[in-house]
Amino acid sequence: MFSNHQNTGTIIEPTDVETTFGRSTAIVLRACRVYLGTDTQDSLRNFLDLAPVDWKEVRRLCLAHRITPVAYRILLESNPPAPWDKTLRNELKRRLINSMDKGKETARLISLLRSAGLSVFPYKGLAFSLLFYGDIGMRESGDIDLIIKPEELPLVNDLLKEDGYLPEEEDFVRFLGWDKFTKTRRGYNLKKLDRTGLPVHLELHWRVTYNYFGVGKFNNAFSYETDELLTVYQQRLPLQNKFEQFKYLYVHHSMHDGHGYLKTALDIAMGLKKLNPTAEDYTQHPILRELTGTFSLAAAVEASNSLFGTDLALPAHRRQQKLAARLVETTLLEKSRQPGKMGSDFASYFRHHTGLIHKRAQFYPELSRKMQFYIQNLAHFFQPNVDDYRIFRPKSLWAYRLIWIIRPLRQLFTPTDPLHRKQRSEEKAQIDRIRNKTL
Repeated sequence: MFSNHQNTGTIIEPTDVETTFGRSTAIVLRACRVYLGTDTQDSLRNFLDLAPVDWKEVRRLCLAHRITPVAYRILLESNPPAPWDKTLRNELKRRLINSMDKGKETARLISLLRSAGLSVFPYKGLAFSLLFYGDIGMRESGDIDLIIKPEELPLVNDLLKEDGYLPEEEDFVRFLGWDKFTKTRRGYNLKKLDRTGLPVHLELHWRVTYNYFGVGKFNNAFSYETDELLTVYQQRLPLQNKFEQFKYLYVHHSMHDGHGYLKTALDIAMGLKKLNPTAEDYTQHPILRELTGTFSLAAAVEASNSLFGTDLALPAHRRQQKLAARLVETTLLEKSRQPGKMGSDFASYFRHHTGLIHKRAQFYPELSRKMQFYIQNLAHFFQPNVDDYRIFRPKSLWAYRLIWIIRPLRQLFTPTDPLHRKQRSEEKAQIDRIRNKTL
């Protein structure tokens, strides 16, 4: 699809991006490069003047790639025509206010929980924004994420309920037992309405990623040691060191998203720009060595250089040019396609999830680990989840184990919706319950 310059780690030319993925994708990617300092605002303006701009499609791509704070700021410097100048400016303002509100709530929750003697740290959104972007409003974030200790989850849950948060699956957790739940899962979700009546999604984490992702000897636990303190809205927030924070985000988003968004690639580039590792650091620093050997960090570094024109050092002992090329193509291709109708039958479910599993498997350099990943994902397919529990309402753990047999058959008739339409419907009903409770 591209010329051989992909395999050398050199920058992809905007003309190649435009030819393959469309002019709007080339514009959005170029805005990211201006932000990273690998392109200039004047160069972007000249590119915009070469041909008509489909601003509706540019906006859609910014939203789809989850990079509106970065892209909108750069594009607004190019003076887009009316009404798009006002549209982008108003959306940027709303997202900045939303980021500030989430930051304040994150700081408040951490203060609340730590005042009760609990271990809690910010995760992804606020922490990564401040450490690697230097600005709370430059990185789009949908949820509030916190790191907790698994054994403290019951107490955290009670304190958050007293604070007005509503757990999403407490019935399922109490049926399994807190200990069994935390050993087999990685997170716990709650909701609350903000000051405008919109839901705040709170996610509690105690593992970096799912165990069924075939982590093997990878250290899948969080660090609970404070490396530095950041002052956010008059609150002193504890943080783990920058390499730990980069590890968490890289593994989480590479494995979960499969490089389907420019946001993931931009986060990796911003993280590495801040850490500034040398080629030797990939073999000497314990976290970088672990990520390079276990989750193909080398390919992600090379993909970032190709996408953004950065000159990040490459781990020469682990060059993976073919995978880097696939990551570049995946990042740009998925969102360049106009969204179409996706079915909710078993065939649609099967295509969506097997494709996602295949993308995730790319990140394992060794064949043995790929096979382990596939086997453990197959086993996970049989594992009942909260939906299965609520459908069958087993009376005992013995009866619950029977759902392992029933679950594959259930997916034939009521498969998991790839677009999460059922989940959105349930979320709306849950938000209504929260509103009724607060009246």
